[in-house]
Amino acid sequence: MRPTVVLLTPTSSGKELADRLRRAGAYQEGELFDYLDRETCRFGLDFSGDVIQDLDEEDIDRIRGELGDFSAITVEYSDISCIRDLLHDVTQGIDGLIDTNYGEILSWAEVLQRLDADPSWDWRSC
Repeated sequence: MRPTVVLLTPTSSGKELADRLRRAGAYQEGELFDYLDRETCRFGLDFSGDVIQDLDEEDIDRIRGELGDFSAITVEYSDISCIRDLLHDVTQGIDGLIDTNYGEILSWAEVLQRLDADPSWDWRSC
């Protein structure tokens, strides 16, 4: 399985984020994941929110403290440059957090700032 991140956003923004993801490239529904193709990048998308069940209570409390009620979208990606470009395109103007699945939950703004400052930054190697 390829690496994944979880995009977390207030419930009120969840539909907008999902719509932006579907419009961000060639989108097709799939059996386990839906797929989004952008240039040479392919993403797997899971809009079910089932991943919330895998979060521990401490993380859920933190996320709710920052976002209130929230939605979660799992994004499977191939490399950092692909996810960086996708995040730039779909998160503008929407508040949210990203669970890197490598022990960090960061704001989208912080992730984009770090990626812009150092395009080779990779949360998987921290």
